[in-house]
This record gives sequence, structure tokens and C-alpha cells, in this order.
Amino acid sequence: MASESPASWHPHRSWADPLIALLALLALLAAGFTLRVRQQGARRPAERAGLQGRLLEVALAGPRAFTGRPVAAKEWTKAERQLKEPWDRALLAVLKAELGDPAAPALDDPGAARVGPAWERFRRAYLAAYAGAPLPTAGDRLDVHRRLGDGYAADLLEARLLDREGGGETLRARARAALLTRLAGLGLLGLGVLALAAAGLAVGIYLLVTRHKEPALPLPAWSLSGRACALVLLGWFLTFFLSGNLVGLLLHPWPSLRWLALPLGYLFHAAFGVLFLCSAEGLSFGELWQRVAPGRAGRDLAWGGAFLALAVLLVILVALVSNLILRPEQSPQRDLQELLRSLSGWGPGLALFLTVAGLAPFFEELLFRGFLMPVLARKQRMAVALVLSALLFAAIHLQPAGLPVLGTLGLVMGLALRHTGSLRTPILVHACWNGSLFLLMRAFA
Repeated sequence: MASESPASWHPHRSWADPLIALLALLALLAAGFTLRVRQQGARRPAERAGLQGRLLEVALAGPRAFTGRPVAAKEWTKAERQLKEPWDRALLAVLKAELGDPAAPALDDPGAARVGPAWERFRRAYLAAYAGAPLPTAGDRLDVHRRLGDGYAADLLEARLLDREGGGETLRARARAALLTRLAGLGLLGLGVLALAAAGLAVGIYLLVTRHKEPALPLPAWSLSGRACALVLLGWFLTFFLSGNLVGLLLHPWPSLRWLALPLGYLFHAAFGVLFLCSAEGLSFGELWQRVAPGRAGRDLAWGGAFLALAVLLVILVALVSNLILRPEQSPQRDLQELLRSLSGWGPGLALFLTVAGLAPFFEELLFRGFLMPVLARKQRMAVALVLSALLFAAIHLQPAGLPVLGTLGLVMGLALRHTGSLRTPILVHACWNGSLFLLMRAFA
């Protein structure tokens, strides 16, 4: 067990308790303000088709292009229930017209009024393609193509318009080839997910059978008092809130640099959090890392693959159940999706990837698994510490629609730390999860 530091922080209750109460109130106000802003953003329609619509595009049209099998009526009904955003539904309307669904696509979408003039441009393009209306201008056609995601449905709509000008077969053939490539990629991804889920089942059985076995290494030990721990966590959260908003305000005059808000904001509050934790415990960064990541790196990383498989299995099960209960109006990752669509060049994408798949997993695991979970376990049963740290990890993201999945991930990463005693394992699980999701969104951006 790591030795306790004699220089750790033990603030006196006479001033610490009022400060904790004040910081807790400010944290609640900051969280409430952020949630309110996000709810207002949820009422703003997306500017183009999103990830869910693009994935359904491949799922519906891919098998038809590969086998010639018509899309069943129940598949259309299921897709209509799943897609909420106007441009996702516009994409579906084009697919229904192209793939021969007998029901007439409804262009009077309930959310169309929120889209503005762009929806009227889509209506004109659609009616020109399928009802013989006058052809729209080249600029309108380009805008509609972009808003439909520049994918298969967008190409089919443009090919219909080109048919009236002399033939769109070349574009149609190119769209079909791109669709089959995406279908093959998603098929391989699906097989990989199924393989991981099967491996996760084996890992889960192993953990249940050996649940009474003592872990190889204990959790990291912290000598901070409970008040000091509360001040560290509340101070970090307020820095997390303030840094993102401050960087956003500083970059507001330069829209082309908007993508920097995420890496710069995260770098600032992560650096503050690490420095605050090191100062409070009286450690250097090297000593901090030795405390939270003892043991052999190879063993820890190998277990990372096992717990990643367990995370895949449990998230699939939780997502299936939560989708029957919750009906989120938009994806929890909508803001990141829209940011990825605005990027050009490899530099911004690489910076965001390193933030999402590198910096975020390292710092969040240090805070929630390396620090918070062992602190909770000092006075709580391990199961309670696991659940509470997972719930706080999910809540701190301020994504109500993502709470079930985020909580499940937090629980698995807590189990990973409990089993290995090293932070390397949950960091690897977190990094692989974030990185895979980022690459998937980037591929469909």
C-alpha cells in the first residue's frame, strides 16, 4: 500500500465547512445553468443529418444494394420512430422514395418549421426529383446534398436530378460502391463488437466466480481528510465549468478556431486538477503516478482488453433496456458531431482525438477511479464506493440521455481498478472507448 504523506492537507472545520457549502452551492448553480443551456440547444434542430440517420441509411439501403431484397414495412416504421431530427427524417424520405416504399414520404415534418429556408430548398429538390417540379439552382442542390450528410441518400437525390439533365448513372454507381464499402466496414465492426461481447461474458463469469478472491494490489491510499477531498473535487468541478466557458468566450471572435475550445478548456482544468491534487496530498507528479499505477504495465494493459470486452457487453445490455424506457430527443454526442463536421484538415481532428482519447481518459480516471473511489472506500463498502463513483462520473458529464451508458462504463472501470489496483487498466478501457466512438463519428461526419 502506498505510504501516507505527512504533508497532506487537513483543513480546519471552522472555515472548511462554510467553504464547502459555498462551493457546493456554486457547483449546483453551474450544473443547473449548463443543463438549461443544453436543453435550449436541444430545441435547436441539427443543421444536417446526424450519426444515427447515417447509420440507419447504411442499415436500410446496404442490404437492398447487396442482395436486392426490399426493405420490409416494419423496418421503415422502426426507423421513423427512431429518427427525431428533421434532416434525419428528410434522409429517410429520400430512401423511401428510392427504395420503392408504397407509402408516400411525408415532407411536412413537424420539425420543419424550426429548420427555416433550408427545408424549403429540400422540398423543391425532392419535388423536382420525384414529382417533375422545376429544377432548383446549383447552389440549392449543393446545400441540400450537404445537409443530407453527403452520403448515399444525398447522392441518390442528386442522381435523380442529373437524370433530367442527361443522366446520373455515374453518380449512382459511385454512391452504391461507397455504400457497400460502408456496409462492409460496419459489418466488420459489428462482428468485432459481437466478439468482444462474447469475451465480455467470459470475463463477467470469471469475475463472479472469483469475486471473493483478494485483489493483487490494494486501491491507492490517500491521507487527505474528508473535508480536503471535498474541496479538491468541488474546486476541480468549478474549474471545469469555468475553463470551458472562459475559453469559449475568448475564442468567440474567431469562429474558425472554435474547435480549440475543447482541447484548451480540457487542458486547463485537467492541469489545475492534477496540480491541486498533488499540492493537497504533498506529492510530485511522479510520486502521484507511482501511487495510482503500481505493478507491471503489461499485466495491467492485458486486463484492459478484458475489461473493455466486459464494458461492451454491459453497455449493449443497458442500452437495449434503456431504449425501451428513455426516448432521448437527440444524441448525447450531438455537440461533438457538429464540431467534427466543421473541421477541415488533419490538425484539428488530431488535436481533438488526442483530447478525447488521451487527455480526458487519463484525467477523468485519475480523479474518479484513482482518487474518488478509494476515498469513498475508506468509510463505505467497496460495492457502495464503486456505484457512487460511477454515478458521479456519469452525472459530471451533464448528459441526462447518456446517464445509463456512462454509469455502466464508470462501474466497469471501477471494477478494473479494484481487480488490478492500477489506474493503467481503466485508463486503457476509457481511451479505447472514447477513441472508437470518436473515429466512428469522424467517419460519418
